[in-house]
Amino acid sequence: MDESTLAGITTFVLHKVAVAGRRVIAERLAHKPGITLWQFAALAELDDHGPTAQHALAAGLGIDPSDMVRLMDELIEDRLVARDRDPADRRRYQITLTAKGRRALATGRSVVQEVEETTLAPLSATERATLHDLVARIYGGL
Repeated sequence: MDESTLAGITTFVLHKVAVAGRRVIAERLAHKPGITLWQFAALAELDDHGPTAQHALAAGLGIDPSDMVRLMDELIEDRLVARDRDPADRRRYQITLTAKGRRALATGRSVVQEVEETTLAPLSATERATLHDLVARIYGGL
């Protein structure tokens, strides 16, 4: 590896792979199931954590609260999520996945899996698992 070139900088190469993958995922999600990458991320975060307060969802996604309002408006308008009073504290609202949101998420996950398969095709299954473990450790340390 020649660290004097951009291709020799591991974080640069990771970034380029991520950008290319993200672009393809966004294009395919827009086609089927007809959602944006941020909408997919919000649906996945809700599926991972269950009904969630909007501010907690924004924190989990790492996005600005004003952007979260716009994203929630889109998701609610498309009936992918519902915003209801929190039964544990009627002063608060919580966001929940709808049946339509779960279907969109399932289709989106299939799209993401297909793109990941294509992107990581040059690697064996063992190499893919090792790569995932390594980048997960890096991410965990950020």
